[in-house]
Amino acid sequence: MSDSCVLIVRNIEGYLIGSLERSLTEKKVKVRKVGADVNEIGRFGANASVIILYVGHGIHEKTEVMVYIKDLGIEQGVPIFLIDGDDGLAEIKHLIPEAAITQTFTHPVDIKEATNVIINCILQNDNKNRRKILVVDDSGPMLRNLREWLGEKYKVIPANSGAMAMKYISRELPDLILLDYEMPVVNGKQVLEMIRTEVDFSSIPVIFLTSKNDKESVASVMALRPQGYLLKTLPPHEIVKTIDDFFIKLENEEKQKKLW
Repeated sequence: MSDSCVLIVRNIEGYLIGSLERSLTEKKVKVRKVGADVNEIGRFGANASVIILYVGHGIHEKTEVMVYIKDLGIEQGVPIFLIDGDDGLAEIKHLIPEAAITQTFTHPVDIKEATNVIINCILQNDNKNRRKILVVDDSGPMLRNLREWLGEKYKVIPANSGAMAMKYISRELPDLILLDYEMPVVNGKQVLEMIRTEVDFSSIPVIFLTSKNDKESVASVMALRPQGYLLKTLPPHEIVKTIDDFFIKLENEEKQKKLW
């Protein structure tokens, strides 16, 4: 825990932020506090274990900062926590998708509970060798569910559109993509077509996670070589088991390649 860094972004100091800082520090967590400034956040944001955004005193008006924090959450997979201040929470949730927000602490904030939640999140995310799963779905609740189901074992990166997924892939290759079939503007099949036509991306494993199970839909994507086709209606433990089995098989194949 001594190497973990929590970045607190705020416009003012305040009693609540001071109490949370002390509570985290007592748990051997390094805390850095910065103002609502892109350059300040940029010095630490990509290396932060967690970002805490204190919502109040006009911070929601810093649109550029909110977009920057959103990108850190989605593209870098940094967990984002919101602490409800005096105003601006609704405005911030318009700028930062709910899928990118790990949790919001509302008044009255229980410092002990917030500390425990943040530390548990750090412990889950501190293993840098975990497999990265890019989850692409336009449904916020589904993205949150998958992060909850898979987050204990894997690093889950949410993307709520095909465009957002391609932007992430261009920066970092995930170990697996869970891809929704039905999405507005660019659907899952079109996203997979783009992935397969790019040399640098073409070998990324893709499993469809969708509510469409008709033969035509399944047949239309099989030529694009997905690694699987999962239904959203499956119980969570079956979805997790399928992902676990996929990575066990992948690891066995990687071991075989090393032997040769």
